[in-house]
Amino acid sequence: MDTMRWLHEEGLIRLAAVGDRLHDPISAYTIAIADGTVTAHPASGNGLGANPITMAADDLPPPAGTRKRLLIAGITSNESMLIINLAATHTISIIGENERAVARSWILQLLLDPDCTVTTNNEALTVPTEPRCRLAFIPGAGTAVFTADDRRPPPTTVTLGSTETLPDRLEISTGGSGGMYMSARYWPLRTIHRIRDQSWTALSAKITSESPLSTPATHSPNLDRATSAHTVGSSRD
Repeated sequence: MDTMRWLHEEGLIRLAAVGDRLHDPISAYTIAIADGTVTAHPASGNGLGANPITMAADDLPPPAGTRKRLLIAGITSNESMLIINLAATHTISIIGENERAVARSWILQLLLDPDCTVTTNNEALTVPTEPRCRLAFIPGAGTAVFTADDRRPPPTTVTLGSTETLPDRLEISTGGSGGMYMSARYWPLRTIHRIRDQSWTALSAKITSESPLSTPATHSPNLDRATSAHTVGSSRD
């Protein structure tokens, strides 16, 4: 998908630059697949500064810096790519069918930012040989958890299968659809991006042998291509 490829190559970095220029934090962006229209959704759900901001993709800042904690969540019911900003929340949960497959997609995308470190208490969510994806005991965690820290505090904690209904959450329905709640906003998703077990094994091996995530670079072309291909394909597994 062209939109997916563009986001991984430069789009997420350009969206992060948009957030840096705005006074109010942005919780999510949507990009219309048909014409590339970009809409920034402020974290404030109502009141002054709550209205979405629309712009053309060509008007985004040039790519500079990193993608920070932006990641592709899926495709909305009105055919837009949904990009969420994990830096806009301290705690978020993934709830529903095959939560681990979604968490794997999020973790790989987060690691594409060379400043980001992921810590998890679940071995199935770690990337072999990658020092920025750590397995550790997380006090108080009663289920699978991972944290994302890009040296811009506070970090974000993502919980899988939480029994507590958090305001910020991804709800996965049977068949891979669902809904994203973020900063008092809601997006129905017809497709949630995820990485299934078979794709995860193949992708982890590819990363380990060809392009270690720990290489200090803003872009990791091998990983960009691999993540895009496996994320899209696995959503239909």
